[in-house]
Amino acid sequence: MTSSAPEESLTAAGPVPAGHRKRARYRDALRHRDLRLLIAAFLVDQIGSWSYIVVISVYIFDRTHSTQWLAANAACRWGPSLLVASYGGVLADRYQRTTVLIVSALASTVLMAGMAVVVASGAPVAFLLAISAVSSVALAPYQPAAGALTPEVVGEKDLAAANSIFSALESLVVVVGPGIGGLLLLTGRPVIGVAINAASFAVAAALVTRLRVRSRGGGQAGDSLTQQWAAGLRSLVAQPVAIAVILFCALDSAVYGAATVLYVPLSVRLGTGPNGYSYLLACSALGGLLGAGLANRLSGASRLAPVIMGSICLQAVPYLLTVPVHWPALAAALQVVSGIGMIIVDVLAITSLQRDLPGDVLGRVLGVFDTVVLAGILLASLVTGVLLAHFDVNVALVAVGAGIPALALAGLPTLLRADRTSAAVADRLRPRVELLAQLDLLADTDRRALERLAAAAQEIVMPAGQVVIREGDEADALWILADGELSVQASGDGPEPRELAPVTAPGYVGELGLLHGIPRTATVRTLRPSTLLRIDGQDFLSAVQVSQPSPSLLSVAGTRMARTPWRRPSAVVPPASPRTGP
Repeated sequence: MTSSAPEESLTAAGPVPAGHRKRARYRDALRHRDLRLLIAAFLVDQIGSWSYIVVISVYIFDRTHSTQWLAANAACRWGPSLLVASYGGVLADRYQRTTVLIVSALASTVLMAGMAVVVASGAPVAFLLAISAVSSVALAPYQPAAGALTPEVVGEKDLAAANSIFSALESLVVVVGPGIGGLLLLTGRPVIGVAINAASFAVAAALVTRLRVRSRGGGQAGDSLTQQWAAGLRSLVAQPVAIAVILFCALDSAVYGAATVLYVPLSVRLGTGPNGYSYLLACSALGGLLGAGLANRLSGASRLAPVIMGSICLQAVPYLLTVPVHWPALAAALQVVSGIGMIIVDVLAITSLQRDLPGDVLGRVLGVFDTVVLAGILLASLVTGVLLAHFDVNVALVAVGAGIPALALAGLPTLLRADRTSAAVADRLRPRVELLAQLDLLADTDRRALERLAAAAQEIVMPAGQVVIREGDEADALWILADGELSVQASGDGPEPRELAPVTAPGYVGELGLLHGIPRTATVRTLRPSTLLRIDGQDFLSAVQVSQPSPSLLSVAGTRMARTPWRRPSAVVPPASPRTGP
């Protein structure tokens, strides 16, 4: 008699028992060589881009003396990104992700080099806008590909720390990049700033070529881009908490979009003039730097809803508190607080998506994520502009400081329901997770990976004498013995089967065939009624590949292989790399 448990998935809101929750540390994340390369590429690219934005904006204004041309340049930069971001995610899942990063960066290098020629020759400003729009399209796949690559570079344990590092550095370059751009303006030759941006893309591409990780999504070349985008959207719709997280991040982005319009009139009201814009922006970025560590700590919270709701309020309410403020230093301090709230939402949102969405559609989901974020920025900036055209700055501050939290409250029940559902699933799967955690086979496997394995496992009850694994069959699953006892016999080249040591609970069989890519090396039967968990081979290999085989796994597997009289059939192709039961 057999019984199977349906597959269940844990969301980011699922509680993690205190005994298994370890706060990720930055130094642990930075031990990953490929992460360091991604960070270096990110820094070079972002500093070049932010300095370029300052240089090209001043250049366009000097040429046209028109803020409308500046607005048109911003529209050419953000508009195409909004339109093609989702399809950029499709490309990130359709092709080798490191290749996507390299091609995107090299295409941007060529386009920026063309823009440098346009600036040097004094060609019409319209050419700059056209190149800017095409450059936005070229960059569309970069962020989804990098985001989908990160979990495979660092694994579950260090994922939140890695995202916190990226978010903190993003806040840093908001200050450093424009500062470098200002220094470049002193040269009186804007073409230098554009050329440096082109070079930064080339350097980023060179760094990415050194990545060892290889990752590819589930997009197939035979399917249309629309079909693949729809497949990613269906995966997203199947995860209600992921949808809620993306919508909350859209609110987070809306605050940022409103700020880009609010900072200038607010600075004027504070008496610091239009130049005070940079001070307020720098203070928000400083908050992002200060909040990165807090975001990393909160990533292990057992409840997602209160953390995200509280962070949205932390980001938005300072705008409401700024209404009676006329002291620039206090207004700046409130922006530091707002920046802390912003980075917490950003880190938790991206980490939860990376943890809980299947890797083969993650690029597409992150493409949708980018689209929603850009839409939130653009919509909020437009609405804020309309408010400022008809009312004073205080009305806009109230709209942001009170309106955004009110919208967040409307979505809070969805997150609360997700928390409750995840807690119930986690409680139901906890015995399985604890069983898996006891096995040396999975000693170094991340907690989330154990949860996914537990959710995917089928529980099967077998009577005594039933065959679990037959020697010579294809290796298709790992078997975990939860209760009972198993006999193991191996024939090899000998005339009679050889009896090997029995397996008692908690134990496992079937890993050798999966890890080495070979047929079953022994026959396994139940010695008495037994309860087993069947884990699909691909699910097991995915968990091992993410976490890396533990020393105990390699040692036990090597011992088992040595005492199993196995001869490789001629039809079996040797595995590309050595990995480690029947």
